[in-house]
Amino acid sequence: MTTPYKILIIEDEPDDVELILLGFSKHDEFFVDVATTGEEGLERVATNHYDLVSVDFALPGISGLDVLEEIRKSDQDVPVVMVTGRGTEELQVVAFEKFATSYVMKSVDSFRSLPTVFEALINESRYRSQERRMKREIERSETVSRYILENSPMGIYVLQNGSFKMANSKFAEIFGCDKEKLIGEPFWSLAEPASFECEDEEAEEPRRPPGEGDPKRPIVHEFGVTRKDGSKRWVEVRIALLDDLEERYVLGNVVDATDRKKGERDLMMLNRRLAILHNLILKAIDFRGEADDLVREALVEAMAGPDGFEVGGVFHLDEGRLVLRGMAGPLEALMEFAEKVDVEELLEGGGKVTVVGRSRPLSWGSTPYSVGGGRKGLLVLGREEKIGDDLLKFMMELAWHFGKMEEAFERLRAS
Repeated sequence: MTTPYKILIIEDEPDDVELILLGFSKHDEFFVDVATTGEEGLERVATNHYDLVSVDFALPGISGLDVLEEIRKSDQDVPVVMVTGRGTEELQVVAFEKFATSYVMKSVDSFRSLPTVFEALINESRYRSQERRMKREIERSETVSRYILENSPMGIYVLQNGSFKMANSKFAEIFGCDKEKLIGEPFWSLAEPASFECEDEEAEEPRRPPGEGDPKRPIVHEFGVTRKDGSKRWVEVRIALLDDLEERYVLGNVVDATDRKKGERDLMMLNRRLAILHNLILKAIDFRGEADDLVREALVEAMAGPDGFEVGGVFHLDEGRLVLRGMAGPLEALMEFAEKVDVEELLEGGGKVTVVGRSRPLSWGSTPYSVGGGRKGLLVLGREEKIGDDLLKFMMELAWHFGKMEEAFERLRAS
C-alpha cells in the first residue's frame, strides 16, 4: 500500500489551481489542501502537518518568498516548492538562498508532472528525516553507552588482534595506567607476563581443554598482577570472544578483587590458626609423656601452620635462668638469635619483633608466657618474611596456650 502524502498548494490563480488539482485527481495517495493567499497558507502550515508545500511566487499581500522565509523559521525539513509563471535565474537564486527545495515553471506539462515530482521530493525528505533521526538515536545511544562505560564499577576493555581498541577509566584505575596511552598497545604492555599469577575460578562444570565446548561461553580467571608501580592487585577477569570474519576481537570486564582475596586469605589463615590452637589443646589433654616432649610437639605443630615459620624455640625460666625447653628448625639460627638479644629482657617485655641474622636475616617474634600468674617462659619464632602485628597477636595466643600446658603439668607434678 502506497504511503499517503498530505500537501498544501498556495496559489491565488483559480485556473492554475484547477489544473494542479486535475493533475492529482488520478493519484489517490495525495491529500491536497489549497490556500489562495500567503496569510491563509501560513495559518494552515501552523495548524497542520504537511509532507510538502507548494508556493506561488506572485501572491496578493505577503509574497511567496516571504511565505517561504516564514515556513523555514519553524520547519527546516518540509519540502517547499516555489512555482512561478515568469521565472528568471535571479528568482531561482533568491529562492534557493531562502532554502527552497525545488523550483517549477508554470505550464500544462509541469502541472501534469507535479505528482511524480512531489512524490520524489517527499520520499527524499522522508529518507533524510529518517536518516537524521537514526543518526540522532545512534549519537544518543553512543552517549549513553559512553556514560555507562565511563561510570561502570567494572573495568571494561576491547582487544583487537591482541591490542587495546578501547578501555574505560575504571580499567585504567585498576591497572594504574593511562587509558589514552593504552589504545593500540598490546595487552602485555600492562605488566610483564611473568608478573601475572593466575588462579582459575572454580567452575560448576569440569573445565574442558581449549577449543572444546561452547566458544561463546565467557572465560573467567582470577589474576594476581604486579603493576608497573610495584603494587600488587588481584583481579577477576571475564572474557568473551566476539565473532568477526576478518579480525579477532575480545571483550573483557575486570573487577578489582584485591579486598575480597585479602578477606578470603585472612579467613583461611584464621581458620588454620584456630586449628593449630585446637590441636594444641587436644595434645595437652591426651599427652602422657614428659612436659618437655609436649612442648616440642606443640612447637612443631605451631611451625607447621600457614605462617611460614622456619625456626622456633621455647625458653623456660628455671631457678632464675632461661633454659631452652624445646626447638624446631636449624639450631644455628636459634643460637644466633639467643646470642644477639637479651632473652631475659624479652621475657620482661611484651610481644616484640627483632631482625637477626648474618648471612640471611630472619624476622623474629618473641612473646612471653605466664604460669600461675608469673612470667615463666618465652616463645620465639622466626621466618624470612616480616612479622606484622596480626601475626604477633597470634603468637601471643600460642604463648598463652604454652603457659596453660605448663600450669597443667605443674599441677600433675604437685599431686
